[in-house]
Amino acid sequence: MLDSPLHEDQLLRYTVDIEDKPIRGFNQTALVSFFDFSGRRLSQVKYGVITFEEIIAKIDAGENIVLNNAYIKNFSLTDYRTEKGFDDSVFITLKNFSAKKTFFDCDLLTDFMYAKFEGDKTIFDASIFANGNADFSNADFVGGDVSFKKVKFGNGNVNFQSVHFGEGNINFNNTNFGSGNLSFVDCSFSHGNVDFKNIYIGDGNVDFKFARFENGDISFDKASFGKGKKDFKNIEFGGGKIDFRRVEFNDGDVVFEGAEFGDGKVNFRSSTFGEGHKTFDEADFAHGEAQFDLVEFGTGSVSFNKTKVHDISFKGCALNCYFDLRLGECHHVDMSNTIVRDIIDILPEDDHVVIKTLNISGMRILGRIFIDWRINNVYDLIHSQTETPLFKMAEQFRILKENFRNNGQYEDEDAAYLEFKRCESKARLEKDKTTTNIVKKIYAYSNYYFQRYVFDFIGHYGTNPIRVVANMGIVFSIFSLFFYFATEYFPSFGTIATTLPPEYNHIHNFWNTFYYSAITFFTIGYGDYFAEGYLKPFAAFEGFTGVFLMSYFTVAFVRKILR
Repeated sequence: MLDSPLHEDQLLRYTVDIEDKPIRGFNQTALVSFFDFSGRRLSQVKYGVITFEEIIAKIDAGENIVLNNAYIKNFSLTDYRTEKGFDDSVFITLKNFSAKKTFFDCDLLTDFMYAKFEGDKTIFDASIFANGNADFSNADFVGGDVSFKKVKFGNGNVNFQSVHFGEGNINFNNTNFGSGNLSFVDCSFSHGNVDFKNIYIGDGNVDFKFARFENGDISFDKASFGKGKKDFKNIEFGGGKIDFRRVEFNDGDVVFEGAEFGDGKVNFRSSTFGEGHKTFDEADFAHGEAQFDLVEFGTGSVSFNKTKVHDISFKGCALNCYFDLRLGECHHVDMSNTIVRDIIDILPEDDHVVIKTLNISGMRILGRIFIDWRINNVYDLIHSQTETPLFKMAEQFRILKENFRNNGQYEDEDAAYLEFKRCESKARLEKDKTTTNIVKKIYAYSNYYFQRYVFDFIGHYGTNPIRVVANMGIVFSIFSLFFYFATEYFPSFGTIATTLPPEYNHIHNFWNTFYYSAITFFTIGYGDYFAEGYLKPFAAFEGFTGVFLMSYFTVAFVRKILR
């Protein structure tokens, strides 16, 4: 056998010498020499020669088909049907088929079309298919396990279209599919586990459209694809675990559009994509979890438009391309610690985007996120994270605030900033109130409620000038009524005196107190009215309050105007 799967060079370079020497029960020996691209011999392997006529005799006799360590030239079940006068779609039964370390040589095609493999196990382990095409289309593996482990295909196309696998496990572990196109279109896999771990595929197109998997686990762990298109459109994955971890998808489009992943966990962790479009549009992950942590999505675009999934995670990803995250339905999206260098689009167009929670803790935005505070219900996206600490919530609102500012969404920026300050304030209170020092605890509560009223309630941290004006009116009215009731019913407490002659001081006392409160609040101080007695400190406090609120209004108003 070959010492390596020749991943770097898909073309098999070999020569065959037939010798009339018996070997392992065969009458002739095939001496196959393998060479690298420079013509240096890599290895030389001896096979026993078996003719296709001898295989036909075994098929006709209903014998087990054992081709281990054999060299076979131009295996063709279509030629067998022609010789027997059968229709092209008649199944040919191969009992207990075994071809370990077998060399299938051909001029154009190795043909297993409409083969019916019967027996407990069908084995092609470590076999080699030469540079022509290999066609298993419409074959039926009615028996148990099927193993193509460590098989090496050459530079031709490999066709498993419309193949039906039985009830056993299916093993393509470490198989090298060569540089041609690979097709599993409309293929029906069994209820057992399906193993595509460590497979290697050249630059041909890979097509799994409409393939159907059952309840077993499916693994493409460490699979390596070439630069051709990878098409998994409308595939049905069943209910087992689906493993695409550490897969190298390389350049070329990757299509999972309309794929049905079932309720099992789908794992793409640490996989890498190259240049091209990555499409998961209208894919259905049902009630399962999709994990894309630490994935490198490459360049091009990534689309999850109208995708349905319960939980989806992109933790630690570097998003260097346009990312369409307008999910059709999703309970939780985790984008913590991601780096955004292009655009993430969550803003719905015609259809409503249904995302219940969105975690962007630790996200670094070097590009843009297209999201709307009201349409996407951002408040609930963050606050619905019941297990996320308040400091993490505050951080997420801060990240969105900066993103909204860069996008020119200033109203949304104000809303995000307000929630950032509120969460930050609550988080500090939650931290400080755990202290055993009673003085620190009293200070923590006092500071929290002071900020909650002065900064939050009065003007929403400087984001709402109209609210400041409204509170100015409320505070002014409270001081005015206080001065009126004090002078009217408690004159011993203090009065509002005047420097005006009696003939000019004819206004009713109620309006005098409101007038005095106004000139004090706005720090005008005409000197015609002034406070006496215990009302003096209250007058001074009203003046300070007026200066503070007017300054607060000025800051909030100018902030709005300048933007």
